[in-house]
Amino acid sequence: MNDITITARPSKRQAYWVVPDPDDPVIFQLDGDLTRVIDISAIGVSISKDAVKTGRRYSFSIDLPSNKSPIVGYVDVMPDTEADFSHCKFVDLTTDEIDAMHQYVLVRQKEAIRALRAAKLNSTA
Repeated sequence: MNDITITARPSKRQAYWVVPDPDDPVIFQLDGDLTRVIDISAIGVSISKDAVKTGRRYSFSIDLPSNKSPIVGYVDVMPDTEADFSHCKFVDLTTDEIDAMHQYVLVRQKEAIRALRAAKLNSTA
């Protein structure tokens, strides 16, 4: 069973962050290089600190399992945190692209809820 975590990051606007399903991965390319997505929301992705430099803008392409075609654009790398990963914020996505991101996150949230319920039922049986 895959572990799924959902967290809300502090910001002006709340966003739910979910871990991609390893069996149905998010394909993320940063400046043409494949990069593993640690977690994702409708506003950005978290990736390894080794893949980016803080304060820079990178081109990206993301292929979501729930979307018919890849989304391309730019991400800005947010200032360093004490975490082992960097947060990258999507820049100027269209409404349709944001909706596609929201849809993916919603599907993963529903999977997390189902997994938690199943685990709870199995632990009481």
